[in-house]
Amino acid sequence: MALGSGGKHFVREAAIWFGVMFAGAGAAFFYEDLLALVRTSSNAVQQAVEERLDNTASVDDATSHNSGFERVVRLKGDARGHFDVRAYINGRPMALMADTGATVVALTYEDARRAGFILGESDFTGRTRTANGIARVAPITIDRVRVGDILVRNVRGIVAEPGKLSVNLLGMSFIGRLSRFEMRGRELVLIE
Repeated sequence: MALGSGGKHFVREAAIWFGVMFAGAGAAFFYEDLLALVRTSSNAVQQAVEERLDNTASVDDATSHNSGFERVVRLKGDARGHFDVRAYINGRPMALMADTGATVVALTYEDARRAGFILGESDFTGRTRTANGIARVAPITIDRVRVGDILVRNVRGIVAEPGKLSVNLLGMSFIGRLSRFEMRGRELVLIE
């Protein structure tokens, strides 16, 4: 029995729909495995990009070296005695000022958004004193903070409300997690 053009069309359409249903059932059955595969691939790509950035980008006004088991970053003070440094917050390069008088890493609202922190009005539950007066702040946990070869994970931090902080601060929630830090004249040495 030969199929006419209408019959051939019907068989082709039925085969396509059967394939779509089979693929959909397979995707539903293996959903968790596929999702884990996509997440793993995405994380691997992001980590490779961050490592490439970290390996090719220099730390402004800092020297970094790895001596055996220690990682050392030397920050040069500017004319005012401030230690400005380029760090990576969750993989995003940012300018910070190392401040041993700051309890935590403090980010401006704008830079926090660049690092992936999307905050609403209700997130600003704390208060702190800044150079611009009293500011409301949102407590956060930063996944990764990297300065030169030094990487610290799960760092406590705060985000100041918009317009209340003019510079990001690399505070003691990062510095205090190192094995030690030393002031040597106009140089701050961070040692992990």
